[in-house]
Amino acid sequence: MDWAVLWDYRQVLIDGLGLTVALSAVAIGGSFVLGTTLGCIGSLPGFVARRSVDTYVEAMRNVPVVAKLFFLYFVLGFDAIPAGLIALVSHQSAYIADVVASGFRTVPREQSEAAWSQGLARHEVFVWVLLPQVFRTIMPPLTSQFIEVVKNSSVIMLIGVQEMTFQTQHIEHQTFRGFEAATAVTVLYLVLALAIALAMTGLQRRFFGG
Repeated sequence: MDWAVLWDYRQVLIDGLGLTVALSAVAIGGSFVLGTTLGCIGSLPGFVARRSVDTYVEAMRNVPVVAKLFFLYFVLGFDAIPAGLIALVSHQSAYIADVVASGFRTVPREQSEAAWSQGLARHEVFVWVLLPQVFRTIMPPLTSQFIEVVKNSSVIMLIGVQEMTFQTQHIEHQTFRGFEAATAVTVLYLVLALAIALAMTGLQRRFFGG
């Protein structure tokens, strides 16, 4: 083993890590907003709204993220980074929408009925009454979905984006030290996953006391 190669290529790893963090942060934010919005729409009483969300969720969940990535990049002609972000957001938002919808099912219907009887508008009922209770329930599965975004971000290397996994392959091709490079990137992914888990735990304790 020659672990010194990691020091020699430290800037390559740092650059890859930085890009992975940036892409993951944007994709997490986008998938959270879209998934939460879809989850809210899916909880509305109208059949058309629920059916539309169900169709989106099933379609996005059953198409692999790499297939969406290739379609956006090679067929529709998006640039690499926009294609990667759209693929990640569309994919993970479907899972988050399902998680949010399951959270709504844990809130008694009387909660919304009582809020409406007090004269609150529908969006106020969602923001101030329902969503706080939903998020309190779904924080653990939501954490898992955010970590999935980081893991799935590695597929963007397939269209030439130089994130961590791409840089690992670069180091291997340059030095034939694939094991050392793979070990380093595995540790970095674990660190990112742990950071997300700790951040979500902190948010849960800060806002929900759990």
